[in-house]
Amino acid sequence: MVWQLDIYVILLFCGAVVAGAVASAAWKRPVAAGGRSLAVLQAAVFVWSLTAAIEAAAVPEATKILWSKVEYLGIATSPLLLFLFALRYSRSSGWLTPTRRILIWTIPVLTFALAVTNEWHGMIWTGFTPAADTTIHLLIYHHGPFFWVHVAYAYSLLIVTIILILKAYSRSSDHQKRQALALLFALPWPWLGNILYLAGLSGSAGHDYTPLGFTLAGLFLIWGMYRLQLVDLIPVAREKVIESMGDSLIVVDEQGRVATMNPAAHELLVEIGAPNGLASAAEIVGTPAPVLFSLWPEMASQLLHPAAGQKDLTWGKGESVRFYSLSLSPLAGGAGSVTGWVAVLTDITRLKQAETTAVQARRVAETLQEAGLALSSTLDSSQMSAMVLQLIQRVISFDAGAFLVAEGSELRLAGAHGIASAGDVIGQTFPITGCKLCNLVVQHQRPLITESILREDILLPLPANFPVRSYLGVPIVFQGHVTGLIALYSRGGSHFDANDIRVAELFANQAAISLQNSRLFNQMSTLAVTDNLTGLANRRRFFEQAEKEVERARRYGRSLCLVMFDIDDFKKVNDTHGHLIGDQVLRVLATTARKTIRSTDTLCRFGGDEFLILMPESGLDQALATAERLRQKISSEMVVVTAAGQLMLTISLGVVNLGGTGEETVEKLVERADAAMYQAKQSGKNRVCS
Repeated sequence: MVWQLDIYVILLFCGAVVAGAVASAAWKRPVAAGGRSLAVLQAAVFVWSLTAAIEAAAVPEATKILWSKVEYLGIATSPLLLFLFALRYSRSSGWLTPTRRILIWTIPVLTFALAVTNEWHGMIWTGFTPAADTTIHLLIYHHGPFFWVHVAYAYSLLIVTIILILKAYSRSSDHQKRQALALLFALPWPWLGNILYLAGLSGSAGHDYTPLGFTLAGLFLIWGMYRLQLVDLIPVAREKVIESMGDSLIVVDEQGRVATMNPAAHELLVEIGAPNGLASAAEIVGTPAPVLFSLWPEMASQLLHPAAGQKDLTWGKGESVRFYSLSLSPLAGGAGSVTGWVAVLTDITRLKQAETTAVQARRVAETLQEAGLALSSTLDSSQMSAMVLQLIQRVISFDAGAFLVAEGSELRLAGAHGIASAGDVIGQTFPITGCKLCNLVVQHQRPLITESILREDILLPLPANFPVRSYLGVPIVFQGHVTGLIALYSRGGSHFDANDIRVAELFANQAAISLQNSRLFNQMSTLAVTDNLTGLANRRRFFEQAEKEVERARRYGRSLCLVMFDIDDFKKVNDTHGHLIGDQVLRVLATTARKTIRSTDTLCRFGGDEFLILMPESGLDQALATAERLRQKISSEMVVVTAAGQLMLTISLGVVNLGGTGEETVEKLVERADAAMYQAKQSGKNRVCS
């Protein structure tokens, strides 16, 4: 086959390379809306430019016509793909229903089909004439009637595309305005080239400069992607904790784009109806929040102009209306700047419905609101449980109540109401299977009302003359797991009803979140003051406790002693047996020491293999006796099994008592204990010195 190369052909090939580069770059950046659309558009331009270059380079007329037909794959689709990209970029794709999607593709598909079958009807080309310049072997195409239909359609799409991008420009932030300007600068070039071609102003050779115009447009797009993040978005960090939240949480960046949302928010968005084509998580990220909630104008308005605070919103009408509490909080950046907003939507439909039913329902709502405030003010499970029972009694009549926390296969009584001797049993645990009623509630995760009550099913010290004839049990459920139980007892028969269940469940839902927060807080608090390896108090916890005990000992003239000890030749253990065995030694030593000292003493891992025992209300003689007892127990009873056999160890201990001057600090007390322990080391190890 004969080919020709000239500057026109080379420029077309260069245009194909640019279009391919833009398509590849855009495909790798699909985070924000339009990334994939831009890639598909540039892929079509790549086909157009490449086949135009091949058609111009080919010499035989039949070959030119063949490649011109293939070229129409890009010519027919590029205007529509540009329009679709503009829809996605401007977040207007909700207009694109399935029916409309089919209709807008009709002309491009028909245009390509008519080009392929042009010999039968001449609707695209009526004839071909060689160019006046015979040295370049180009064809002049005489266009048929449907070609002009395609032209009218393409330019109509161009006008709408420009309007969409201008619309995006008008409502965007400064950074996004620059992105829109980059698109507006890219648009005219291919169409200018096309106008020159259609008007016959491209020279006697019939050069079509439209693909070259797309080359210039591609350069603008590459600049926009790499300098203006045209299809990129830097997301706000997503904390794992939001995944487990029951409320809908949405985080937007400083430009109002959605950076993340939790599963509850995504479910809510699907339920209220996301704009068409924006239902998946990948498409949601980077979407302007007001656009995402365009079908909920009240919510969209709050996200368009966010202000810190709380506001009630409604969705729907009539019996299907739902109520939400929207809380907006700014994400603070450096120098007092705001880097984004956190929106939390709480479904308060039940609360609002309760307010509209009767005075009782309004009292429930007020009490629930008070419960929310009260529960948010404490992380102590005992205080929380007492508050919940007190507040429940305002809206549900009962004679005695229990708030139980699930701990493995047991229930711990965290709070009680309505009995005088509740303090005696708070903290006690009961097997879940030991209480038939509680076990039914926990196993089925459903509320239970019954009048069949055995005495052993009442987990409260009720007097013998306190008959219980009605029981209401409501599980406290968090993420599908029962974390607690509210049990209410009444002297009257048939006392509780379905409305009581509904109200009690509202309190249980609030208590579930607070109870989980309390557990997480307790876990974090424990980790903050606990040595990970031994489970003992760490240095921070020790100094906090020691300062309190030293102050108390001075104020009331009490005795106080401190013991410091470490393992003799512990370095040899690590060097000989490895650090894993060394860790095992420390754990066994900690367990042995904990069993040897008093429950009122504080045992701390001070660092490495050094340990401290704080002994309040203990004289020097008593402390020396305890230290000696610990030394003997370690040297004679503590055995660590290793691959090389059993390992016997000894410890050296230093004992000091609090000085009577009233000036000694905890640090000085530790220094003296360290010196005493060093003396024990110097005296031969495996001994106690003071």
